[in-house]
Amino acid sequence: MKTLTPNRRAHNRRDVLRAFGGAFGAAAMLLTAPRALGQSAPSTLGQPDLGVGVLYCGDRADFGFNQAHAEAARALAGLPGLRLEEREHAAGTLAAMAEELVGPQGCRVVIVTAAGDALPGLLAQADAHRDTVFLFSGAPLDRDRLPINTGFFEGYLDEAQHISGLVAGYASRAKTIGLVASHPAPDVLRCVNAFALGARRADSATALRVAFVGEAATPRQIAEAARALAEGGADVLAAQLDGGRPVCEVAEAHGILCCGLHTDLSAFAPQGFLTGAEWAWEKAYAEAVALIAAGKPWKHLRQGGFDQGFVRNTAYGPAVGVEARAHADAARMQLANGNAAVFRGPIQDNTGRTVVAKGKALRGGDAELGRMVWLADGVTEVGR
Repeated sequence: MKTLTPNRRAHNRRDVLRAFGGAFGAAAMLLTAPRALGQSAPSTLGQPDLGVGVLYCGDRADFGFNQAHAEAARALAGLPGLRLEEREHAAGTLAAMAEELVGPQGCRVVIVTAAGDALPGLLAQADAHRDTVFLFSGAPLDRDRLPINTGFFEGYLDEAQHISGLVAGYASRAKTIGLVASHPAPDVLRCVNAFALGARRADSATALRVAFVGEAATPRQIAEAARALAEGGADVLAAQLDGGRPVCEVAEAHGILCCGLHTDLSAFAPQGFLTGAEWAWEKAYAEAVALIAAGKPWKHLRQGGFDQGFVRNTAYGPAVGVEARAHADAARMQLANGNAAVFRGPIQDNTGRTVVAKGKALRGGDAELGRMVWLADGVTEVGR
C-alpha cells in the first residue's frame, strides 16, 4: 500500500529545521535581551530549553483536525533548545490544563488547537501569565481586547477543498458527489461551497449532495450518512467535519472514490482515494516559535492558504487522470500567487439568487465569507 506520508513528513522536518536554524543560532549567542510583553526571553547557552505546550481538544491521533496539529508538533519535537509538552482530550478543561503547562511544566509557549467555549478562560490565563505566549488556531473575534501575549493563526482550508472538488468533478462519472458535513455554520459552508465550485468547474453538470450530521456526530453516524449518500447514487464521497476517516472507509467498501480531509487519509482508501484538503501547520508553528525563542517580534495574526503554505492537497491517488492533475495543479498555483479566488462572481446560490456579483471576488480574509449562509448552485441538502 503506497503512501507519501513518511517522505512528506521528512520534508516538513527539513523546513522546520531551516526555520529554526537562524533564530535558535542567534538566540544561543545572546547573553541578554529585552523581554517585551508577549515575548519570551531568548534561549541562551546554559539556560533551560524553551517549553512549548500543545493543547488538543480531542485525540491527537484522530485522523482529523487534531492530528493535523499533532503532525506539526511532532515536526518540532527533538529540535535543539525546545521541549515539547502535549495534552489530549482537553475540551472542557483547557484553561486548567493551560495553567498546568505554564506553572509546573514551565512552558513559555502554549498552542491551542480549538479553544471553543473555553476561550474566555484561556484569555484570562494569558492575561495572568504575560511572559507566556498563547497561540490559537482560528480567527479572533475582537482583536482590540486581546492580551498582548496572544496570537492567532488561520488557514484557508476552502482553497484546498476547492482543488479537491475540482479533482472530484473530473473523476465522477455519475456526476453526483456526496459530502458529509457537520453543521451549516459559515466556516463549514465556506468549505462545502468551495468544493462544489471546484467540482462544477470541472463539469458544470456535477451535483453535490450534502448531509449535515451535527457537530457531535459519532464515527458510526458519519459512516451511516456516507453509506446513504453512496446508496443514493454518489460515486465520489467527501467530508467537512472534524474527522473524515469514516467517509473514506465507506467509499472504499462501496468501491467508489473519495477525497480526504485535515490529514493524509489515503491509507484508508488505497484504491479509490483521489486527493484531500490538508492543514499544513508545520511552517506556522516553526516560524512563530523560532521568533519567540529568539526574543524577536512576532505576528499576532497570521492568515493564509496556499500562499502562506498553511494548507495543501494530499498527493494524488491512482484514479486521478492526467487532465485532472494538470488542471488542479494550475488552479492551485493561481490561488497561491493571488491571480485567482475561490469565490469569484458571478456566483448563484441553489435558489437562483446572485450571492457574489459579476466582477467581484471574495478573498481569504474577506468578512463576507465569515457570514456565509447559502449553498451554491448545484448543491442540495439531503432530506430537504
